Amino acid sequence: MADPPKLIVPGQSTPTAAGGQLHIANARGAVQRTVNVAPPVRTDPGFFKRLISELNPLRQTTRGAMAISGLGVAALALDVAATLNLGNPFLFYDRREQWKDLAGMLEGSRSDLWRSFFDDISPNWKGQAVQTLQQYVRFNVNGLYSQLGSVSGEMSGAMHSQYKEVLEYDLSVFGLYATSAPMLRTVAALSAHPVGKVALMTQVGLFMSAAGNLVKQFADVYNSYEGDLNKLELKLNNLRGAFYKSGSPDLGARDLNLTPAIADPLRLKEYWVSASKGAS
Repeated sequence: MADPPKLIVPGQSTPTAAGGQLHIANARGAVQRTVNVAPPVRTDPGFFKRLISELNPLRQTTRGAMAISGLGVAALALDVAATLNLGNPFLFYDRREQWKDLAGMLEGSRSDLWRSFFDDISPNWKGQAVQTLQQYVRFNVNGLYSQLGSVSGEMSGAMHSQYKEVLEYDLSVFGLYATSAPMLRTVAALSAHPVGKVALMTQVGLFMSAAGNLVKQFADVYNSYEGDLNKLELKLNNLRGAFYKSGSPDLGARDLNLTPAIADPLRLKEYWVSASKGAS
């Protein structure tokens, strides 16, 4: 018997690179600078499509045996429930990678901001403007970046867990049909004899029990991760409140409470004092 086609799961394919641009805008929406980025492009390896194409013939064999056994209605209901819950694990794999990339970008941006202030501004300037910026960078921006990075990491972890659960469920369903279909086909061929009919009903009953356990497994996993995602949504709502007035983007970003006088050319000497001049 020929080996079945290889099912390539997400993560086994080699990503390609594609260029793109990130536009940095100010509060008025005007683009201030553009950053060239090259995120990896993750293509769906086709695992789910191939799994379904391999599963359908097995389902037809199983359904035929169900009809002959006399338990067709109840068994068919479980067949539909178990296969209806199948999902494409790549969708969660892709989201896991996106959140992981975002966490890395946030940490890189936080480090850039931190180093820019303490390497370029703090050693060279003194005065009220520098003190205000230092307080804001140290106690506000740095903390917000850390919270964003933490949520991004948790989201990536949640997506990985769901990817794992969906993949395991898909393979469990496929394994059930792959092992049950040949046996049911063999026993169904003997169902004309009373003993064969009893054996067929027994095998269909075992299949129904296994399918019912899979449906319950899916429900338990769904409820568990629904709760986890709800907790993460609450954290994101809290972060939204830190960035926007009343937590609503429609009301605009929160005021940084930086006086516009620090950018007034006529008052630069008042707010910005050269470190070398201060030392002299």
